[in-house]
Amino acid sequence: MEEEFKNSERKRLTDLIKEIQHKNEELEGQRDKVELQHQKSRQRTIELFGKMIDLKKAKKIISIQNEELEKKNEEINNKRTALERTNNKFRQRTIELFGKMVDLRKAYNIINNQKKEIEKQRKQLDELNSSKDKFFSIIAHDLKNPIAGFLGLTEVLSQDLQSFTDDEKQEFINLIYRSSKQLHSLLENLLQWSRAQTGRLSFKPRKVNIHRLMMENIALAKASAELKQIEIVIDIDESVEAWADTDMVNSMIRNILSNAIKFTHKEGTISIGTSIDEKYVQISIKDNGIGITEEEIEKLFKIGYSNSKLGTENEEGTGLGLILCKEFAKRNNGDLYVESKLNEGSTFTFTLPAYMSDKEK
Repeated sequence: MEEEFKNSERKRLTDLIKEIQHKNEELEGQRDKVELQHQKSRQRTIELFGKMIDLKKAKKIISIQNEELEKKNEEINNKRTALERTNNKFRQRTIELFGKMVDLRKAYNIINNQKKEIEKQRKQLDELNSSKDKFFSIIAHDLKNPIAGFLGLTEVLSQDLQSFTDDEKQEFINLIYRSSKQLHSLLENLLQWSRAQTGRLSFKPRKVNIHRLMMENIALAKASAELKQIEIVIDIDESVEAWADTDMVNSMIRNILSNAIKFTHKEGTISIGTSIDEKYVQISIKDNGIGITEEEIEKLFKIGYSNSKLGTENEEGTGLGLILCKEFAKRNNGDLYVESKLNEGSTFTFTLPAYMSDKEK
């Protein structure tokens, strides 16, 4: 019994020892695993520590690089600011220079145009002076003829008046009258033209009744027309009124009507009419006389050309009257035109502003 107990205890002890050994083996295995894990952990720690050191170094390097980069960025920004400032100055300077170039070019163009205009005016002045010299030469010649006629006739009459018959004396008187009339007309036109050129001719526009002025001038020219048996046909509405200078309109009518009588054949016809075109009155004086060539029309209103020629009854003139009419028409904000065919007659038309009431104006 005791033996069994001993054997039982021995077995139990043996089993316990085995269990302890087994436990020791398990512990040893676990210790080895723990040691392995510890080694791995230590190695990992060493690696992490190394990495931490490397990271710190890297951070320090990065920090230093960042500081250097900041400095470089600051330098770049400063240079960029300076460059931008320089660029703005350059751009502003370029704009100023371009503006000056444009102004210089404009100034050059203005000066060049002024030079051309001055040269043009100089040529026009030279031409005008030349034309005026020719014009005064023509006027002097036209003045000389009637005066020479006066001298010749008066000399003959003074030396031997009693030897002439009454008919011859009457003829002499008629010649003196025609010469004095021509001279008076020339001097009157010349005086008006000179006043117009020097700005001393007064301009006083007012309401003008065209029918009344035309009838007054026809009455003055009636004697000349009757001598040539010329019929004057009038077709003017008595209500037609213009806004113009009365003296200038009288001068235009007188000169144009006188020319129409001068260049119309005996028993011819002169037609006078008016029409209203928008804001203007047109006054036309038409004859069926000798007419004017195109070449003569081109020179008709230009000084420096001898526009005078003999009428159908050898009436003399100077051509100054038509130049004066053209200037007077323009002075009254109108114009003067001529249409003519050789041997068929001429039509002179001048325009004047139509009279309008204050309401219409």
